[in-house]
Amino acid sequence: MTTTPVAEPLTVRAFLLGREDSDAGDALVGPLHGGGTARALLDGVRPLTAAADQAVERELAGVVDSFLGQDLFDVAAGGWRKHAALTAAARRTRETPGSEEVLALASHEVTSSHRPYVDVFLDGVKIGTLDVELTLVFRIAGLVAVVRDAHLVAVRSGDCVLEGRLGVQQITLAEREGKLDLPGVWHLHAPIPLLRDRPAPPPTPESHSPRPPQPPPPPPAAAPGRRRLHWNGWNGWRGRRGR
Repeated sequence: MTTTPVAEPLTVRAFLLGREDSDAGDALVGPLHGGGTARALLDGVRPLTAAADQAVERELAGVVDSFLGQDLFDVAAGGWRKHAALTAAARRTRETPGSEEVLALASHEVTSSHRPYVDVFLDGVKIGTLDVELTLVFRIAGLVAVVRDAHLVAVRSGDCVLEGRLGVQQITLAEREGKLDLPGVWHLHAPIPLLRDRPAPPPTPESHSPRPPQPPPPPPAAAPGRRRLHWNGWNGWRGRRGR
């Protein structure tokens, strides 16, 4: 793996695939084809022409890509909600509304592992399951965080090396190591609840630098889970995705 700076937007997709456009999932077709994923799933069910093989692989790539919309900072924040120093500060600031604490955290690591899967159907009959593995490891040093009203409201400093791997059926589809500038990433975020049961406080000059008004952010992507992929064998191969 090579260490490279990460460009925005900072979704799992942008980090691992290097792009965030609607065709980003096409980058997964080659590794899926090289691993013979489609043929392994359909082996013994029905022979595939080369064109049908490619169509199936594109459908599979699209479904796997749908798991990659999570925001990287939100993934890291999921680990920080379990950090003893941050949760203790969150409770203290919750008990004293309007109070604020600045914490310098020791070097630490946040690991996020997801194992979603895709049930594959042919003519309404389940013929197999595609197991997906997504692992993200954040190695964080020099983090100085600001907690107010049980929320993380600012990151003043901090370096992060992120390692990510996406695999299917034990085949590596994408793998990357990159550096995150945590204060720079934080500039894009609203306060993050550390206890999950407290509304976000209003922004302050400390938590956000002035910038032009922006539309409200979209809701965070759901954590990877299960998808279904249906194919109909009549008059060729056609895919239909579902949850």
